[in-house]
Amino acid sequence: MGIVLKNISYQYKDQWQEEKQYAIRDASFLLEKGEYAALIGHSGSGKSTLLQHLNGLLQPMTGEYYFDGENVFDGKFALQKLRQKVALCFQYPEYQLFEETVLKDITFGPKNLGFDQKTCEEKARKAMELVGISSKLENASPFALSGGQKRRVALAGILAMEPEYLILDEPVAGLDGKGKENLFSLLRYLNEEKKITILLVSHDMDDVAANARRVLVMNHGQLVMDDTTENVFAREKELKAMGLDIPQALQFYNNLRSRGYFKSISETTQEDDAATVDAVQITEKHFGKTVSGGEKQAGAVVNEKRPMETVQAERSEKHTGAVVNEKKTVETVQIERSGKVPLTVEALAARILEENQCFGK
Repeated sequence: MGIVLKNISYQYKDQWQEEKQYAIRDASFLLEKGEYAALIGHSGSGKSTLLQHLNGLLQPMTGEYYFDGENVFDGKFALQKLRQKVALCFQYPEYQLFEETVLKDITFGPKNLGFDQKTCEEKARKAMELVGISSKLENASPFALSGGQKRRVALAGILAMEPEYLILDEPVAGLDGKGKENLFSLLRYLNEEKKITILLVSHDMDDVAANARRVLVMNHGQLVMDDTTENVFAREKELKAMGLDIPQALQFYNNLRSRGYFKSISETTQEDDAATVDAVQITEKHFGKTVSGGEKQAGAVVNEKRPMETVQAERSEKHTGAVVNEKKTVETVQIERSGKVPLTVEALAARILEENQCFGK
């Protein structure tokens, strides 16, 4: 069944105010096994508070939390079991490294779960291999490693406990471009190959668009959106009203559309109909001839020097952007135009290359 939150509310006591302030108010959602979701919201919207409920660090003042069908806060559920299954990785997890060697640091989690030394080391080495840390670094001090390596050691310490859910709060904060790419590549592998459910918190909408398949949006302690990544980012005005951006590629795409590029099929069809009427009127005026119904639909100018096939091909190229040949049909062009909006730079580049009408206003 996964993780189920039902009407969760939580309040912090502000020492300067008489009334308690809601950090989370009436939040409900389901996180199913195998998902890769993202949680976004402006600073102070309640994201971190919500995350701390997921592995039992905080207990809601009202509402219920079910893990695989069991009520977590009914007094009978073992929180140690929850924290093994639902791992929480805070921002800058490398600040939590403290042991003398890499291997000792990674075995710390399994030891707390009650495993013997041999089993702990086996789990640690398996996790090191998973995150790409060389076995040569087992006895190295974690403080002598690079920033990216420290981040991987910290993540290995979490994976050594073999969680089913991985909750990450700004996991790539402070990393350079290559470090971000490597970490997100690892997270995709964990999700797709190891079937670990991932919930990512990020302020970078490009990272969210490139990785998450579902997005939850928090605003002033409430979950206000929960949908596919594409559907959430399509609500640009609402997101910006909450102080959130949309991916840069989508912003650029929307700017192009506002200037007449990337026209939809319906828009193109309306223009084609208008062009056909104009062409028929010109034909009748200059040639004194009414073309047949089938020719009107193609908007063809019929004479002996310009065959029907040539005119149809030229009109199709001009008004629909289609290259009429054996390799590319009108149906193919329509499919391309009806595709999803691009959320990443790569998707935008592909759309520009595929869209015949993109620079043909």
